[in-house]
Amino acid sequence: MKRFEPLSIIVSMMKKQTIHKWFLSLFVFVSALGPVSAVSGSSANGYVLRDISGSYAAEQISALYEAGIVAGDENGYFHPARSVTRAEFVAMLNRTLGISPLPDSITAYSDVPPSSWAYGDIQAASALGLVNGTSSGAFSPKRSISREEAATILVRALADGIPAARGTLSLRDAGRISSWARSSVSYAVQKGWMTGYQGYFRPGDRLTREETAVLFQRIYTSLKERKVSAKQLVSLGWQYQSSTAEYIEQVKKSGVNTLSPRWYFLEADGSVSNNTDSSLVKWAHDNGKEVWPMFGNRFDAKTTHAVLADSEKRKEIVKTIARFVDRYELDGINIDFEAISASDRDAFTQFIRELNEALDRYGAVVSVDVPPDTGTDWSEPYDYEALADSADYLIVMAYDQHWSGGPKAGSVSSLSWMTGVVDDLLQDVPARKLVVGLPLYTREWYSANGQLKSNDLNLPAARGIVARYKGSLWWDQSLGQYVSTYYKKGVKYSVWLEDGRSLGLKTRTSLERNVAGFAYWYLGSESSDVWTAIDNAITLKQAREHF
Repeated sequence: MKRFEPLSIIVSMMKKQTIHKWFLSLFVFVSALGPVSAVSGSSANGYVLRDISGSYAAEQISALYEAGIVAGDENGYFHPARSVTRAEFVAMLNRTLGISPLPDSITAYSDVPPSSWAYGDIQAASALGLVNGTSSGAFSPKRSISREEAATILVRALADGIPAARGTLSLRDAGRISSWARSSVSYAVQKGWMTGYQGYFRPGDRLTREETAVLFQRIYTSLKERKVSAKQLVSLGWQYQSSTAEYIEQVKKSGVNTLSPRWYFLEADGSVSNNTDSSLVKWAHDNGKEVWPMFGNRFDAKTTHAVLADSEKRKEIVKTIARFVDRYELDGINIDFEAISASDRDAFTQFIRELNEALDRYGAVVSVDVPPDTGTDWSEPYDYEALADSADYLIVMAYDQHWSGGPKAGSVSSLSWMTGVVDDLLQDVPARKLVVGLPLYTREWYSANGQLKSNDLNLPAARGIVARYKGSLWWDQSLGQYVSTYYKKGVKYSVWLEDGRSLGLKTRTSLERNVAGFAYWYLGSESSDVWTAIDNAITLKQAREHF
């Protein structure tokens, strides 16, 4: 089995030029007067920033300046004793951890418009669940951040969830810490990220710029010394309704390291169609990517049964796929057999076992697409535990929570539902073998003649429709996504949107469970913010692994 480049590295290479431009324009620590920029040259005291020689944090401020995390104003002053705003703190946290701005996502807070210098940073932190608003739809970016607020955001970023408070806080002012911040303050002090002074934490005091520099220098220094995580993620993008040339362009814009073109299908006569395009394999290998073509059954239960139930026919199919893998130098195969009969459960597992044994001699991967375990006829044909034992990966299609033609309108994949799907499968499937399939599409729902109907939409189209029809738009915290309603010709429509924020949260939540990677249905239907949000989630996971 071949190894994968970390998705964060792939996306980072892809965005290198864009990020470089962003560093030049936005990697600026902002004072209360607005965006500021560094000046060249050194002051008389040897520091580039003119007013830090008397600060106890002079060395830390200077080091962060050299790292591009802070800067001075247009006159070269840092103002070390000035308080830090909520926006400034988030921006510095992002830069310290290597989290990129998310400039093209749906605006999370009304008081942080796209024109704000901090927009991309606050959007990125929101997509990772690191920050909350101060009221409904507001972030209060210019408000000074308190020490207990800073501790809470810091712990959200560096710990998997807010840890429970341990023991008694040995701080003289522990009783002054707000109940919502107590666990975070305790953890931040325990880890040495934040400290008190003469036994006091001063939870409600404003955090100063020099205090912030000390805090982030500790974290930045520790991160620089970390070892790169050895874990490498699968990032598979399915091809759909695109030519080879179009698919290649879609891959170039994405963080995908594994291509899955739709080349092979089980035909009614029991044969396998062959639509291999060798030029795509060559391009993928030339660009350090793998190819796992999809082998589907066209939802044909009858033909699937005829093949699976006959051991000779099954073995012939295995030989055919093995020949394709050998002839075209494929790295794996992605099995997408859906709508099969529950009576074929054992035969399907045996087919996967035989296929994996045949492809093992070529070092090729066998991945199997499976639905969530709904306890219905749809999931009954899949013996999840046995399939995980027989294949290299199971790809759970964690979408269609509410499906076209279903009885109820709703999200394609809400965060809580997706989390439940993953947790359920992890009872039978090792995390190292579970790939989470995420939706790059949504649906708009409406009623016509008393019947519920829906239209599939790619992500840019969904956002465009909401804007065109001036739909209401709100973030549903319980679902982890935006919801909108609007009217077309007097008919009410509803859509549960997917974007960088919703998919970033799904990625982060899945990574907390140490899954093997992600698959995307389907490539080319995403919005421009998706890959940055996903890469940020991976970057955050790597930072958390260090601490």
